[in-house]
Amino acid sequence: MCGIAGVLDTRRRLPDPAGTLNAMRACLRHRGPDDAGTLWHDRDAVGLAHARLSVIDLSPAGHQPMESASGRYAIVFNGEVYNAPALATELAAAGARWRGRSDTEVMLGAIEAWGIDAALPRFAGMFAFAVHDRHERRLHLVRDRLGIKPLHYAWVGGAQSGTFAFASELKALLQVPGLMRHIDPVALSGFFVHACVPGDVSIWKDACKVPPGHVLCVDLTTGAHRLRCWWNALDVAEQGTRNPLACSDAEATERLDDLLHSISAEHLVSDVPIGVLLSGGVDSAAVTAMAGTRTRLHAFTVGFDDARFDERAGARRTAKALGVPLMELEAHATDMLDCIPRMPQIFDEPFADSSQLATWLISRLMRQHATVALSGDGGDEVFGGYHRHVHAAGGWSRTRRVPHALRALASAGVQALSRDAWDGVFAVAAPLLPAPLRTRQAGERVHKWARMLACNDEAGAYRCVTQIFEPSNTPAHAAGAHDWWNDDAAARLPDFMRRQQFMDQTGYLVDDVLVKVDRASMACGLEVRVPLLDHRVVAFAWSLPAHMKVRHGRGKWLLRQVLGRHVPPEAMSAAKTGFAVPLEGWLRGPLREWVGDLLASARMRQDPLLDASRVQSLHDAFAQDGRVDPHQLWCLLMYRTWADHWSAAS
Repeated sequence: MCGIAGVLDTRRRLPDPAGTLNAMRACLRHRGPDDAGTLWHDRDAVGLAHARLSVIDLSPAGHQPMESASGRYAIVFNGEVYNAPALATELAAAGARWRGRSDTEVMLGAIEAWGIDAALPRFAGMFAFAVHDRHERRLHLVRDRLGIKPLHYAWVGGAQSGTFAFASELKALLQVPGLMRHIDPVALSGFFVHACVPGDVSIWKDACKVPPGHVLCVDLTTGAHRLRCWWNALDVAEQGTRNPLACSDAEATERLDDLLHSISAEHLVSDVPIGVLLSGGVDSAAVTAMAGTRTRLHAFTVGFDDARFDERAGARRTAKALGVPLMELEAHATDMLDCIPRMPQIFDEPFADSSQLATWLISRLMRQHATVALSGDGGDEVFGGYHRHVHAAGGWSRTRRVPHALRALASAGVQALSRDAWDGVFAVAAPLLPAPLRTRQAGERVHKWARMLACNDEAGAYRCVTQIFEPSNTPAHAAGAHDWWNDDAAARLPDFMRRQQFMDQTGYLVDDVLVKVDRASMACGLEVRVPLLDHRVVAFAWSLPAHMKVRHGRGKWLLRQVLGRHVPPEAMSAAKTGFAVPLEGWLRGPLREWVGDLLASARMRQDPLLDASRVQSLHDAFAQDGRVDPHQLWCLLMYRTWADHWSAAS
């Protein structure tokens, strides 16, 4: 895992290209603390910069930027190609000779042998890379299929300026002279809707993201650029659902078990220590089970003093069943106060998934013992694990038959009881409830279900459970935020459950979950690998019939069957909570003074990008009884903290 950056300056407008490259590279040092390099090609006016986290082949043979054997190509690469050893063997049989063992060198060999278009589908892994083709005078920027690794770019001064820059993180782009810090109002609106900046835009008007599964090609002679898709997530989903797996439950379990074991073996290749992030859930337990049979791992978990959000007991059961040593971290509100000032520098853009704090804390702990971590991220999106997937499979079609007026009435009645009150009801009733209904965050789940109940269509139902603010009611003046719901995908996929899965995979997963994990872990110099998001697992999961994902009121049915082969039932009995933190309790308790001061500050009230009346209403609700929606409040607080750090709005 590394940080990459580069510039294209065909009109020679940069006063000091070498200095710019070095400044960009220095901004990414946290992503790659082990080695660094730059490369300038004067004829094409292309510069590449790299900050290396050494994981495979720790020798100088893995140094980047790296040039191909013929000298035609130069590359900077962030990520891992897990099938590089197999590709190296194939290429060696055709005459390739290797200087070292890095996957970067294998990628260059594959591109040289087959061309970039033919080589890309052969790479299995997570990656973002830039390739300078000196023969055809082109620059290719490539992002992996699922969007695991980030890649930003910008035309400085406009698309015809001749100055182009790219980087793993936005902070490096800001080192390029002439790039203006002008906030994109649509991106800001999107942030308040989704708690992250969604889609391919960035918070800065002049900067964009290469979309997952895409290549951006820049012609160095004309400046013309073209963005093309090399892996289409919707095509994969549609093909899988149209050609479902036709086999018994036992056969499907065997096939998934074999696939996960094979892919886990690839993900364990490393020349540095590996750990595993273990929560109390199915996904991380499955990853630990697959990996633990091949190597001695240490597992790490984080917990809280609020039992509703503490998954350490489940992590302990899983670790004991698998014989894996477990190291625990307990996070407190005081830790959060120490973390909050770091968040704008780590995330670059406004970001308000509250689990960002705990993710950074556990990453910092893990980095003291390992350089690589395995994570179960992606299991919910791939195998149907969110509560909304279960509700869609079990009751949405029946619910819609009830007249809307009755549904709206029921929705209002349910929401009349506070989230805390519903938590109490479920706590008392827990011994009488079936396992799928024993959730530690019952109030929030019930309120989401109630909002969904009142919606008229699938798109509205999905939006109401995934949006923090309604687009028309955000604290930002602008509207028109990017929508995770995709009408084309909805038309091509067969049912509401799988439509939601697709929106989650291409929206929430990419813009929130993967951003959170990448930035928080790489801020600590920790590489996180996500075996459940290997594209072969994703393709297999899309071929599963719906009943192999949701059954008996629980999601991830087939993944649970695989895990059941490796751990006893009691190790899988924990209720699903997600990687959540006790945000509401912290905001109404230990963080209350900080919240009140920031909401009342002149900076918050006079920010020209915010609707002062909306900010005031949130402040009043918080000041009166503290019962404002904690996620809405956190969005506002994280935006203001970010703006103060970057002097973006004052």
